Amino acid sequence: MKYRVPQLEPYIGQEELENLKKVIEKKWLTEGDFSREFLEIIKDFTGAKYAVLANNGTLALFLGLLALDVGKGDEVIVPDFTFNASASSVAFTGAKPVFVDIDEGNLNIDVEKIEEAITEKTKAIMPVHIYGQSADMDPIMKLAREYNLRVIEDAAEAYGVFYKGKHVGTIGDVGIISFFADKTVTCGEGGVILTNNKELYDRLRYLRNQGRLESGSFIHPQLGMNFRMTDLQCAVGVAQLKKFKEIKEKKIKNYRLYQSLLKDLEEVSFIEEVNYSNFVPFRVPIRVKNDLERLIQHLENSGVQTRRFFYPLHKQPCFNYLGYKDDDFPITNKVYSEGLCLPVFPGLKEEQIEYICEKIKEFYQRGQK
Repeated sequence: MKYRVPQLEPYIGQEELENLKKVIEKKWLTEGDFSREFLEIIKDFTGAKYAVLANNGTLALFLGLLALDVGKGDEVIVPDFTFNASASSVAFTGAKPVFVDIDEGNLNIDVEKIEEAITEKTKAIMPVHIYGQSADMDPIMKLAREYNLRVIEDAAEAYGVFYKGKHVGTIGDVGIISFFADKTVTCGEGGVILTNNKELYDRLRYLRNQGRLESGSFIHPQLGMNFRMTDLQCAVGVAQLKKFKEIKEKKIKNYRLYQSLLKDLEEVSFIEEVNYSNFVPFRVPIRVKNDLERLIQHLENSGVQTRRFFYPLHKQPCFNYLGYKDDDFPITNKVYSEGLCLPVFPGLKEEQIEYICEKIKEFYQRGQK
């Protein structure tokens, strides 16, 4: 189906093409000049002392967990409301993901629920900075210090998001950012692991590059795998990072227009914007009071591509073995039953946003008929 308004459209153009052309003309396709520039821009912007590339955000999480020595017999606390990769990366280390409920206002992990989930097997906490805002990191870091736990930040959706002046992903022991096609800046696929710890940085370098610090050597001091990106991906990434300010401003403008057009519709509400974080919208997550499924069908029939909220992790078939009860996660269940994501990509036209909002108003003003 060809949508009148798609959910996503990457903000790519001539700058990305020019960079790709340079890589092809140079005939060096693996990590090279653009990869180094990509990392330097990221470090300069985020304030991270160290950064290493990974194939994608999921593997970046997996790599970060390995660097923290998370493995069989360990537990990692993860919010119940997040993309499946947050928990699957834990499971693939052999550790157990332990789910906790979320804050109903901002949809980030409920800090008050974390402590009661800590056991003698808990090794780490994984806060996820959801939909373009930071989790409340100060109390999370306080708990980590009290219980001697590691913190791995899933900032997959949060490039450009700062918590009290610190870029997310640089506050815990390690943090990751994704550059998948739907992210604020994209390489198509790709990820980065951030840390301020030299020992962890060295561990990450061995793990991501076949157990060696430099490619070209056939001596492997440690065990490792191939988590490398390509210079083609990073060429796109460099162009994206250089226009991040423009991308951010366009996404925020689009988000505010939705708020303005839907402010008088009592059936629709937006997520809470917290005072300890700036906001770089990942989508336009709205909650509706009734008839979510029929609203989705109405929008889809009108040519508007929609996305549901993340399916609660405790409901995921792949995590049935953990034995969670549905009643343990009332907030996640509630927001999932009410949640819908609307497009916010930078190239979205004002008339497209107006059309979406008109269709939502039309649905509710007609009594959901």
